[in-house]
Amino acid sequence: MPGEKRSEKQKRNMTLSDCASILFAVAGILLLVILISLCLKDNVNVQKSRTDRGFTVVSDYTCREIERADTPIGIVKEYRFTVSETMEHDTSLAFYTVHQYVDVYLDGQNIYSLKHSENNPIGKTVGSNWVMIPLYREDAGKEIRIEITPVYESFRNREVEFLIGSQLSIYVNRLLRDLPQLIFSVMTIFVGVVFVCLASYSLYKRRRGKSMIALGLLSIIIGLWRLTDTRFTPFMFPNRPILVFYISIAMMMFGVVPLIKSVEEGFNKTSRKILDVCCIGNSLVCLVQLLLQIMGVADLRESLFVTHITIAVCTIVLIGNVIYEWIKWPEKRKMLAGKGLPLILVAGVLADIVAFYVKGNSSGLLFSLLGFLVYIMIMGISRMLNYSEQEIKLLEKDRQLAENELQLTESRITAMMSQIRTHFIFNILTAISGMCEYNPKKADDTLMRFSRYLRSNIDIMLENRPEAFTKSLQHLEDYIALQQVRFGEKIRFEKELEATEFTIPPMILQPIVENSIKHGLLPKTSGGTIRLQSKSDGENVMVIVIDDGVGFNPDDLQYKEGVGLSNVRFRLQHMVNGTMCIESCPGKGTKVTLSIPISLNESRKEKDT
Repeated sequence: MPGEKRSEKQKRNMTLSDCASILFAVAGILLLVILISLCLKDNVNVQKSRTDRGFTVVSDYTCREIERADTPIGIVKEYRFTVSETMEHDTSLAFYTVHQYVDVYLDGQNIYSLKHSENNPIGKTVGSNWVMIPLYREDAGKEIRIEITPVYESFRNREVEFLIGSQLSIYVNRLLRDLPQLIFSVMTIFVGVVFVCLASYSLYKRRRGKSMIALGLLSIIIGLWRLTDTRFTPFMFPNRPILVFYISIAMMMFGVVPLIKSVEEGFNKTSRKILDVCCIGNSLVCLVQLLLQIMGVADLRESLFVTHITIAVCTIVLIGNVIYEWIKWPEKRKMLAGKGLPLILVAGVLADIVAFYVKGNSSGLLFSLLGFLVYIMIMGISRMLNYSEQEIKLLEKDRQLAENELQLTESRITAMMSQIRTHFIFNILTAISGMCEYNPKKADDTLMRFSRYLRSNIDIMLENRPEAFTKSLQHLEDYIALQQVRFGEKIRFEKELEATEFTIPPMILQPIVENSIKHGLLPKTSGGTIRLQSKSDGENVMVIVIDDGVGFNPDDLQYKEGVGLSNVRFRLQHMVNGTMCIESCPGKGTKVTLSIPISLNESRKEKDT
C-alpha cells in the first residue's frame, strides 16, 4: 500500500511537471505572436513638422586621372564638384574608400588627408575607410576637390560614390544593408566558440574532439572573415582600419587547414596523407606571404591571388578524394555521402572568389555565409551526436571492465578458497601431527611449507596482477610437497623449464595440478607422474602440465569443465590475454597447455621499470 501511494504521488508530480511545461510553451508562443504583430504594425502615431533630410548622392561631378610619379601606382584620381547653393543647414560629405589615399580640398584649402602612417612599417595600405567631412552652411557654393590615390593597380578604376547628408542617416543606411551579414557572422563566431569549448572539454576528459576543435576554429575564422568584410565595419573601428583589413584577409588565408582537419578523419589513410600534404603546403604558403609582408616585398593584398589559387587547389584535392573513395569503395557510399557536405562550404568559398573578381568585392553574399553556417551546424551537431555515441560505448566498456574486475576478484577468492579447503587443512595438520612422533625434522619442514603456502594464498588475495613465474612455481612445489605428505609415492613431480623470465596470473597452476592429482593419478593404483614444462616459440610462452593418469574423453557429454578450470581460463584471458588448451585420451593421460603472449610481458616490464 505505501508503495502504491508513492507511485500515485510520483504520477501526480509528473503530471504537474507536464502542465508547467505546456503552460510555459503556450506563454512563449503567445509572446512570439505579440512581438510579430508589433513588428508588422506601427507602434505609435508620430506627427512632426521637421524630418531628417537623409542624404543625397552627388551625381554632378567631374573626374580625371592625373599621372604622378611619387604615388604607389603612378596616378591620382581627381574629383571636382560644387556644394549646393541651397544648403540650409550643416551636413556632411561621406564616401567609402578601399586601399586608397585621400586628400580633400575646399576652395583650394586641404581640410582632410588620409595617408599611411609612418609609425607603421608593415605594408602600404590604409585599408577600408569611411571618409566623413562636416560641411557648414557657409560652405554653400564652394568647390570641393578630392584626390584619391589607389595603392594597388587593381583599384585603379574603382568607382567612388559621394554622399551628402546626415551622418546618422548614412550610418543607419549602411547598418541596415549589412545587418544580415553582421548577424550571421556573429552567429558563426558564437557557434565556433561553443564548439571549441565543448570539444576542448571532450578532449580533456576522453582525448577525443580534435576534428570538432578544427570545425569550431573554422567557424570562428569564417565568422571573423565575413564580419570584417562589410562596409559598416570601418564605422566600428575607425582608428584601426588596417587591423580590420589584415584580420579579414588572414582569415581567408588560414581557413583551409581547419576545413581539411575538420573532415579528414572520415577518409582512409592514403587520402588523409594527401590532405595532410595540402595542409602543410597551405601553411608554407601562408608563412611565405607573411614574410613577404614583413619584409615589404609584397602586401597580403598583392599576393591575394596566391591565396585564391591555394584554396582552389585544396578544393580540387578534397573533391578528388571524395570522388576517388566513392568509386573505389561502392559498398561505403552511404558513409561517403556525408563527405559531400564540405562541398556546401566549398561552393560558398568559390562563390566569394568569383564575386571578388567579377565585381571587386564579395561583401553581401548572404547565400555563401548561410551555406557556411548551415554546413558548420550540421557537421557540429553530427560530431556531438557521434561523441555521445562514443561516450555511451566507453561507459559500456567501463561497465564491462568493472564487471570483469569483479569477476576476477571473485574467481581469485574462489580459487584461493578451493586451495585451502577445510578437509585439506585438517589432513595436512593431521599428517604433521603424526610425523611429530617419528620424524620431528620432517614435521618441521612440512609445517614451514604449509605456513608459506597459506601466506602465499593470503598475499594473492591482496593483489590483482600477474606475478613472476618463479613465484608461482614455488607455490606449486609447496602444494605438491604437501600432497606427497598425504599420498606418498603415488604422486611424482618432474620439471623441464626452458623459460622462466615471464609473468603469469596467480593461482592458475595449482588448480590444473590439483585436477591432475584428483582425477588423473589417484584413481590409478600405482599413481603417476606430473610433468611441468615451459618453453618459448618467440611470440608466446607455453606452460605445459602433463600427467600419465587415467585421462578422459573430451567428447564425452558427461565431461564438464569445473569451477577451478573455468576461473583459470577466465583470469588467463583477461589478465594476460592468454589461452588454455586441454587434450586428453582415456588410459594415457591429460595435457594442459597455457599460452601467454611475450609482447604483453615485455610491455608490463617496461611499465614496472
